[in-house]
Amino acid sequence: MSKPRNLVSLIREYQNSDLINTIEKSYQSETSIQLDLEKIRYNDISRNQFFQDKNLKEIAESISESGVLNPVLVRKKNDYYEVVSGYKRFYIAKKLNLKTIPAVIRDISDDILIYLVLSRATHKRHDNILNKTYVFTILTEEYNVSRKDIAMISKISISQVNNIMRLKNLSNDVIAMIKKDFLSYGQARVLVNFPKDKQIIYAKKIVDNNMSVHDIENMAKREKNYSHFVEDVEKFEEENHVRINIGRKTISLKFKKISDIKKFTKNYFNNFKK
Repeated sequence: MSKPRNLVSLIREYQNSDLINTIEKSYQSETSIQLDLEKIRYNDISRNQFFQDKNLKEIAESISESGVLNPVLVRKKNDYYEVVSGYKRFYIAKKLNLKTIPAVIRDISDDILIYLVLSRATHKRHDNILNKTYVFTILTEEYNVSRKDIAMISKISISQVNNIMRLKNLSNDVIAMIKKDFLSYGQARVLVNFPKDKQIIYAKKIVDNNMSVHDIENMAKREKNYSHFVEDVEKFEEENHVRINIGRKTISLKFKKISDIKKFTKNYFNNFKK
């Protein structure tokens, strides 16, 4: 698919305003119709989006009690309709096995859809980071949207776009942990630096020990620079309740408790005297 022709002009027109609110205010005041849910799908750009039910309890309770009050925005695509706005309402309606949903049908171009999806990603501050990974990947690989344009519309840096997209290189097991919110974006971003066959091993260590991003970065450096004796270091850490940080010319030890320091120094110096 060729690069959307009007994306640059849309960026110029809406970079200082809110296209989402502009469109949503206009379509929510229109008369909606009831559309069969079986005839509606997610749009191609957002086809891999997913939601945690625990984060949608209020919406689910409202729809269960009163139905879908605000219509979703859709566009016609072949013999079905694609959701342009209202993904969560559509998701909950399907989950509750509703037959129809109120919808407004609009002629939305790919350019507008791309801009809306990326603008919405900016507003979803508590959304799972992988949703952005999937959207950014689809846009670059299937719609020829540049990372520069993604960064500009999403209001983030190009380096952030690159870091978010790198998450697709994680192993399937680690991706499953991110989807379940066991791992944060910061933790997952560092895990990309580990060999794929070891990512899940370190991911479980991170969760079990509630490790900080700094600790994980230290593990990544260790794996990269000292892989030939990393198992010995980890064994030493476990036996002495200590975290080892290996620099170019220094080695530092971080203990969990003062009593661990006393125990370690006592054992070390006793062995040294022998």
